Amino acid sequence: MAVTRLDLRPMDLGDILDQTFRLYRAHFMTFFLIMLAVQAPVFLGQLAMQASLQPLYQGGRTATAGPVLQIMGASFAYIVVAFLAVQVGIGTLTTAVSSIYLGDPIGIGEALRRVRPILGKLLGTTMLSAVIVVLGLMACLVPGVYFALSYLLVSEVVVIEGLGPMAALRRSSDLMRKKSDKGFLRNNITKASVILLITFALAFMAKMIVGVPFTIVQVMSYNPRHMPNAFAPLMLLQGILTMIMQAGVGPIGTIAMILFYYDIRIRKEGFDLQVLAAALGAQPVPPVQT
Repeated sequence: MAVTRLDLRPMDLGDILDQTFRLYRAHFMTFFLIMLAVQAPVFLGQLAMQASLQPLYQGGRTATAGPVLQIMGASFAYIVVAFLAVQVGIGTLTTAVSSIYLGDPIGIGEALRRVRPILGKLLGTTMLSAVIVVLGLMACLVPGVYFALSYLLVSEVVVIEGLGPMAALRRSSDLMRKKSDKGFLRNNITKASVILLITFALAFMAKMIVGVPFTIVQVMSYNPRHMPNAFAPLMLLQGILTMIMQAGVGPIGTIAMILFYYDIRIRKEGFDLQVLAAALGAQPVPPVQT
């Protein structure tokens, strides 16, 4: 495994993006396999959901209550599996990226082993933050958006610092409120929003690269006499390629947010000095209070 040790220093937005792609290129296969392990059960769950919808209409008549209940059960199971897979993936990827950034590269197995003890905290924190954000959106759009941005770093806080749900929410909100740069990007919420927009744009472009050609083929070859499932093999291939593409670009946003998290701590808490002190066998430097 290639070792890409990055200097622990304050970074502006350009530096964060540059270091993100350096890590991404150097450890692409590790990050790709982690995300593929997340995408695979989600994709299989989607296939199972599509199969469960077939009994809903039988011979043009609405299906009985039995199939409907079966579909509801399958939907619930899919949501649970997808949620667990995503959280395990986030935790494993965060652990791997953080270890690499601090100069201690680890494999997928070791990253997964380190995530297991804090998985419950990660699940609880994610659900709690989601509930708060949804309630904020229901009450008024602005509070919901504010909470969503304030809690952007909860996964990093739980995985890296080991905090529980309430402490992680407070810690993420505190980190996001700190002023850590100059000019327009002095506000961390603004800085994080730019990072998210860039990563979302990359994900959208990747989806379009796969989706557009398949859509064109389906439109050009459409024939009303085709059976309803005539495009099933083509859609399956599209789904597989989309899964692979998402696994390829998915780590970029997570890497950028982890570097963003460390940048705040380096600027406002002297984290780089703490790491240096620990490496020299001295007592850690206490966080800088601002």
